[in-house]
Amino acid sequence: MLVTDIKAAVVEQITELLREAEVEHGEFTGAERLNAIGLTSLLLARLIIQLEIDLGVDPFAEEDLVISDIRTVDELVDAYARTLGAPVAA
Repeated sequence: MLVTDIKAAVVEQITELLREAEVEHGEFTGAERLNAIGLTSLLLARLIIQLEIDLGVDPFAEEDLVISDIRTVDELVDAYARTLGAPVAA
């Protein structure tokens, strides 16, 4: 799986969750902080569950990475890319 595919899945799920929560947002560049775009802890948990269903992996199942270490959309994409063995952004 390519990083662009992973980012598309992440952005799609974030967009859907924010739409359901009626949170206004613009387009995502990747640099946005997850909490600044309106993802509450509950929405973030739902996002991780949905991404595990969509992508088939949970990068936070291993002890070396915790969700609280992830601050931006790109960092979330990179966590999934590493778990799936896709090259991550430099």
